Amino acid sequence: MPGQPHYLDRSAVVYGFARTQAPRLSLSPPAEVMVETHDARTGRLKRPEDVAATQPDYAERFPKTNPATGPILIEGAKPGDALAVDILGIELDDYGFLIVRPNMGLVTGLVNQPTAKICPVIDGVIHFDRLRLPARPMIGVMATAPLGDGIASLRLGRHGGNMDNNRLTVGTRLHLPVAVPGALFYVGDLHAAMGDGEVSGTGVEIGGRVHLRLSLEKGGAREWPWLETRDLLITTASAPTYEQAAEIAVRQMLGLLGERLGLSPADAFLLVSATGDLRVNQSCRMPIDVSVRCEMPRLNAGLTRTNDA
Repeated sequence: MPGQPHYLDRSAVVYGFARTQAPRLSLSPPAEVMVETHDARTGRLKRPEDVAATQPDYAERFPKTNPATGPILIEGAKPGDALAVDILGIELDDYGFLIVRPNMGLVTGLVNQPTAKICPVIDGVIHFDRLRLPARPMIGVMATAPLGDGIASLRLGRHGGNMDNNRLTVGTRLHLPVAVPGALFYVGDLHAAMGDGEVSGTGVEIGGRVHLRLSLEKGGAREWPWLETRDLLITTASAPTYEQAAEIAVRQMLGLLGERLGLSPADAFLLVSATGDLRVNQSCRMPIDVSVRCEMPRLNAGLTRTNDA
């Protein structure tokens, strides 16, 4: 694609997604864009002692956490279309942080008050005290504007949102359903690394820049977002419980396999049971839904990636 990508800086910060928000950038797809993003505390947590003062109020409708940059209007996008987002690059800021809290995360009671650990990130290496960890950059939040009155960027659902899916990294293509004219796309919540489940409620939260290619798939919307990598076909879903989220993710995979391979729902179910994997994206006892993904190896299903040249 000729020319430099478009650019949107992190001053276009939001804590929720709504169809009434004014676009900060308009693009004619397919188009490439560089988007600058804040960390999960909007740059306010610079020292461990800043953790209390930057604690979000989860009772608010739009808590000051998990900020996103946007919205970006996609010209020609209409409800029923899908927005394809190719992740071309992720650049990280110089440091990130992790937080442990008394009553949040899968294991509670480890500390008496919120405690933060600052982690410099130097040449692709995370400095965790004396330990050195390889950075695994990924994107926590990508969304299109939902119908209705708006949803906090902390939350997740059929619009995408705070999916915290470890597969949202360089080389992945995400397909998001379009619910409103222009789609209104958002991105944010980078992590230098995050384990599946994000068990404490944070990965290595960090700001940075993402290089994306945005394309429009006319009439291509599915009920939930889904992902493609070179090796995997992935469906993702969220719900109040693991079992509910897992069922939705598997049902979405059955639909994809039925469309691409002509399988009956029962045969698709057996194929997933034989070769698919269920993985937890996010399960950290925060006031948000559990997120689960279903992964299907392409070689086992003869699946090819869509829209490749």
